[in-house]
Formats: sequence, structure tokens, C-alpha cells
Amino acid sequence: MPKHMRFGPDLSQKLYKAIERDNEREDAGMHADDRTTCWPHQSWAEDCEDQHTR
Repeated sequence: MPKHMRFGPDLSQKLYKAIERDNEREDAGMHADDRTTCWPHQSWAEDCEDQHTR
């Protein structure tokens, strides 16, 4: 796991794996809007969607 991604109250192992999965899918061509996780906020996309502008 990268040093900037530490497990703790805000980053569970389930979330970490989901972020990695979304990263791989996005690298394979998935549109960034289809992510279930938020890379910048290291959280679930639905938890921070009001922090993003489109």
C-alpha cells in the first residue's frame, strides 16, 4: 500500500481495495464519473459528491 494511503478510521481495507479497483478500471478506459470511490478525498464517491463541481 502506498505510504499516503494509511488504514484508519477514514480508510478501511474495503475502501482501499475499491479505490485500487477503480484506478485499474479507469486506466482501462472507464470514465472517471463512473467511479464508486473518490481518489482526491480517499473516500466513497457518494460521501463527497457535494464537494465536486462538474
